[in-house]
Amino acid sequence: MTARLSLSRRVMAALALPILALGALTACGAEEETGTPASDTTRTLKVGYISGTSLGPAFVADALGCYRDEGLTIEFEPIKNPADAIAFLATDKLDVYVGSPSAGMFNQVAKGAELKMVASLGSVNTPEGEAAPSGLFGAKSIKSVEELKGKRVALLGSVGSATSYLLGKSLEAGGLSFGDVELVTLGSSDMVPALKNGGVEAALLFAPETQKAIDQDVAHALVDSKKAYGSSTTAGIIFGTKLLKTERATGVSFLKANACAAKRFEGDWRKDAEIVKMLADFMKVPENTISGGGLYAFDSSLAINEGTLTEMQEMFVKVEGILTYTDLLPADKLVDDTLRAEAVGAA
Repeated sequence: MTARLSLSRRVMAALALPILALGALTACGAEEETGTPASDTTRTLKVGYISGTSLGPAFVADALGCYRDEGLTIEFEPIKNPADAIAFLATDKLDVYVGSPSAGMFNQVAKGAELKMVASLGSVNTPEGEAAPSGLFGAKSIKSVEELKGKRVALLGSVGSATSYLLGKSLEAGGLSFGDVELVTLGSSDMVPALKNGGVEAALLFAPETQKAIDQDVAHALVDSKKAYGSSTTAGIIFGTKLLKTERATGVSFLKANACAAKRFEGDWRKDAEIVKMLADFMKVPENTISGGGLYAFDSSLAINEGTLTEMQEMFVKVEGILTYTDLLPADKLVDDTLRAEAVGAA
């Protein structure tokens, strides 16, 4: 027996079609009036991260609804030591690492692991007249990089991390190398207190810690990071085997969500009150630490600077015991740009 719709039900069904069409066109982060997510089926990803403003889009994409609109649920897991993130990624304990490449990653790839950088995030390539948001800061008693010889310098991780690469570039500006200073491994949030109490004489700081050091009047920048770093970009997104191979579509969705959020970070995003609040809430810092802090530059194309990875290897190969190989890995062993290109188009 063929069922028949009453006139009122036929009218309601017809009206539903344009409503559904409007829902499909809803912008990134929006929901229908009922509050129902755009997708009923979601894929959960475990995302390890190092807390830092340069990685902001990945953190606020959740609050903006960008992940939800791509059918993703994100479980964020904070990482204190970057080396741990690479190990977790290589063993599928993490799906994504939002942080930076490192010697640990290079060594794993040299052994045959499938780990690749798939996108870049914030850089110090800020507008003229805008101070770099990260760099080598010295205690008030230290006037120049040269004065750090034999002194204690804090960094996140150890030699071989992206932080150490930036520190190495900064030390070079004063004619020093890693061997000329006493390196102290500290968490980001511990660095300003250590500068204040004399535990270290200098530290490689990232926003918002840079602003804390300035606000508390305990340290000052020793180098012009824009000159020291050039166009280097270390903040980014690294995938493991699953998203590179068996679940590439999910990987593309993750990058689409980050590009969605990165659009809100183009220009002086510190004036965007909603973004500032979202980022401050995620990083558990006061809003004025973000709005009054350093400005990282973001590009919603998420384009990768492959030259940075080569420069990192060139620096680390000079330090005994950091890299397990001697012939530098080519960029195509460390970067997969195809997922980013599929997500946002060619750079």
